[in-house]
Amino acid sequence: MLEKVRCNLCGADDTAPVMEIDGFHIVRCRQCGLIYVNPRYLEDALHEIYTELYYDHDGLTNGLEFYGYDDYLRDEENIKITFAKRLKTIERYAHQGRLLDVGCATGFFLDLARSGGWDVVGTEVSEFGARYARERFRLDVRLGTLKDLHFDDQAFDVVTVWDVIEHVLDPMGELQEIGRILRDGGLLSIITPDAGSLVARLLGRRWEEFRRVREHVYFFSKRSLTEMLRKVGFEILKTESADKVFYLGPAVRRLKYYTWDGALTNTAARCVYRLGLDKIRININPFSKIAVYARKQG
Repeated sequence: MLEKVRCNLCGADDTAPVMEIDGFHIVRCRQCGLIYVNPRYLEDALHEIYTELYYDHDGLTNGLEFYGYDDYLRDEENIKITFAKRLKTIERYAHQGRLLDVGCATGFFLDLARSGGWDVVGTEVSEFGARYARERFRLDVRLGTLKDLHFDDQAFDVVTVWDVIEHVLDPMGELQEIGRILRDGGLLSIITPDAGSLVARLLGRRWEEFRRVREHVYFFSKRSLTEMLRKVGFEILKTESADKVFYLGPAVRRLKYYTWDGALTNTAARCVYRLGLDKIRININPFSKIAVYARKQG
């Protein structure tokens, strides 16, 4: 059920322990600095969690395994506001054309991009997510991993990979495959947790992204991600920290994942809801996620 692997960036088998969470060992490559889970689940076991429950629970299972979303479907409007800002950045670097969203979940971004004039396709390993996107939005969403779907060479003008690359067992291979299906000069947009961020370093094992060892198998820094992209033939155009739009109520509730005093955060959340402030929309940037925009070199 578990497999031991070499570093996906440099190929070395030389690691130092970083931490252990819920029985999973997070290590750092001594040669290049990439952080990853080793040993980790095989692909079939890794994908078992992507059910309907993945999109609607409080993140914790039995107080241990941490994964998924707290009511993803109900948060559609805020998610689309966040995605609209990202789409504006994409359109600074690329003309409208054919766009592939890898790991498109329930299709919120594809629906938004299509309404803006893009020709869109998605991939998704969650049967629930793919079905929802097809039935709710009538989108072209293919069920399976990117490597198994065999898209044509240079089939897309833009590929987006948001909150996905950290879940992939072979990120270098995934980026090589994206390079194959992206036209020369095409744009790649990646967003992933930043293990080199101040937040990650301060919180350590209490950082939400490290606690997601049930689903996250790689933890990139800006340096390791840009190094991997350059190795597979991409030119880095822009890197920044990714922000996100929340309602105030859920944002306050999320503090329970970061504090020792759960009673205090629960009290704060109850106050927010009782005062009717829970639907106030806020934009949060904890500077803990990297957004990279890169161009395929021809």
